[in-house]
Amino acid sequence: MKRFPAKTGPYPIRLVFETDEIDDMCSEELHKANLLPAKPEAIRIERFVEKSFTKEVGFEELPPGCMGYTAFGKDGSILAVRVSSRIAEDETVAAERRVRSTWAHEAGHCLLHPSLFIEEATLGLGEIQNATTALKERRFLCRAGDIQPVTHDGFKKYDGRWWEWQANRAIGGFLLPKPLVLQAAEPFLKRSLVTGSPLLPAAARSDAEKNLADIFDVNPVAVRIRLQEMFPDRDLSQIEF
Repeated sequence: MKRFPAKTGPYPIRLVFETDEIDDMCSEELHKANLLPAKPEAIRIERFVEKSFTKEVGFEELPPGCMGYTAFGKDGSILAVRVSSRIAEDETVAAERRVRSTWAHEAGHCLLHPSLFIEEATLGLGEIQNATTALKERRFLCRAGDIQPVTHDGFKKYDGRWWEWQANRAIGGFLLPKPLVLQAAEPFLKRSLVTGSPLLPAAARSDAEKNLADIFDVNPVAVRIRLQEMFPDRDLSQIEF
């Protein structure tokens, strides 16, 4: 992780993480909490937030369109994490999985962004009293459009809101750890006779997405993005197996 004085935006500093760094940090924290399974299965993400960051977790009635928030203390401690009770009331599978993505998004803020709210750290790079409302309130208020799984090239969709890109990157890191995805995808993979590297044929992608979505209890789009990262779609007609 690197820190730079911010030229624009609500925070006086900007944090930069490599994409693989975020994945590694997520897996490490799950392992430390004894919540990284040995075999592919759904991550107990709400339990992870409670165990690793704060006991103040739960559902709360939030304004329409607001999915959740993470609140910080002056020392960067996590005061509370909440998810909207509105989305929790929807009992469809898609909605329940969106709740899980929201917990993972907020966990990303918890893991990556406490230093943005430490007064001693921020005052040296910019006057906190001149910061925006988001910084003064010491919390991330995350709306529906802010929460979605992303790839490494999705930055342009965030209009410079790098903190939301990073929190969304953590959705895959927490809910779809790469070693477990590799295990779960194994029945669908072929290996190149030349390099031995695993490849996911186009004809198997749809079935793989549905299977892994059920195993990890996430929406198929999150699996689609993860599989594309790990096994880029390509023309396999010229590759020997």
